[in-house]
Amino acid sequence: MKPLCVSFVEKDPQWAEQVMAHLEKAGIQGVHCEHSEDLPMHHAQQAIDVVILDADTLGDQSLTIAAQLAKHPELRVIMISAEAEPQERIAAIAAGADACISKPFNPIELVTIIQRLASRLPRALKSGWTIDPVRALLTGPANNAIGLTAMETVLLTQLAMAPEQALRSDALEMAIWGLSDFYNNKRLQVCVSRLRKKLTHRHGPEELLATCWRSTYQFVPRMHFASKR
Repeated sequence: MKPLCVSFVEKDPQWAEQVMAHLEKAGIQGVHCEHSEDLPMHHAQQAIDVVILDADTLGDQSLTIAAQLAKHPELRVIMISAEAEPQERIAAIAAGADACISKPFNPIELVTIIQRLASRLPRALKSGWTIDPVRALLTGPANNAIGLTAMETVLLTQLAMAPEQALRSDALEMAIWGLSDFYNNKRLQVCVSRLRKKLTHRHGPEELLATCWRSTYQFVPRMHFASKR
């Protein structure tokens, strides 16, 4: 069975290292992200079960990010706050977090919460479109799988995690290539064009990957993430 995989968004590398050590001891695979922007890339590389968000690291964006992640039934979200007062806990839960704990916290308590939440993860999505970032596959309603390149996998994973499954081209470029000399819109257009041809060849002329307002791409039918193995 695939071990649980947890992504921890935390700006303090030393504290993150301590938490990662406790997760590993409990048989949980941990991934440290210093910024929330790293989450889609890590999710494209390996299927994440639980995301831990440090409110101090994220600042005013913490509740917004929790709400975005909460839209995906295959994820569980834990919010950590230095001073988790009752009203802050209520706000975090209302935004979509499954649990909210104060910092500093007992790592054993965190492991227990992760295991409890993971036991309630939904599985067996039998219809619609499914993206599997680990195996680089996109599966349609007829269970016919399409092999994806690394760039296509990151692109579709990023869209699947976005509100309304739509993102501006600059956000997609950053997710696929990061800051590099190859950071340009033409490469994204080529990637999208090839993916559209692949989708049309397998699923007919229906527009699945649409362009909205020139600079925004959207995957029209609802995508889910593949169940963990």
